[in-house]
Amino acid sequence: MAINTWTFAIVATAVALAGCSSTSTRYAAPLPATPSQPVSSGQLQPIEPVQPPVEEVVEETVTTEETQVAALPDQTSALNLERTDLLGGWGVTSAGETCQLFMTLTTWTGGYRASTRGCQGDELSTISAWELNGKQISLKNADGGSVATLLATQADRFNGATVAGRSISVYR
Repeated sequence: MAINTWTFAIVATAVALAGCSSTSTRYAAPLPATPSQPVSSGQLQPIEPVQPPVEEVVEETVTTEETQVAALPDQTSALNLERTDLLGGWGVTSAGETCQLFMTLTTWTGGYRASTRGCQGDELSTISAWELNGKQISLKNADGGSVATLLATQADRFNGATVAGRSISVYR
């Protein structure tokens, strides 16, 4: 029986070693080396402002003795909106200035959170919140004060007036 034990041990070892030695490669090719230089700092490319659509939107104006001010479009022709229709990024134009407006559903003073990017003017740069009342959209500052009032003239365009009486358009 000693021979059978030795034979069994030799055969078992041979089988085990045979399973370990394989001529086929089961590994993926190595990845190329990554750069070893540190990340350098620099200026990012400027973001191109969103250009308003080419089509002309005729806005009603009201003339006073001293100045001409923008008026809201007719509320009866304004579109019905849901809050979710307003979410995301928009282009905004007022008083010759074009910049970006972002609206979220995060609650904020006077409504929901809004922010602008690239706005330099005193009115547009203060927008911090928005609110939807029926068909009317109100843009507000951080204190909850009104900055502008708009109505949806198209599904992707709102027109209105700022509190200073300037026309304002928000569009995608």
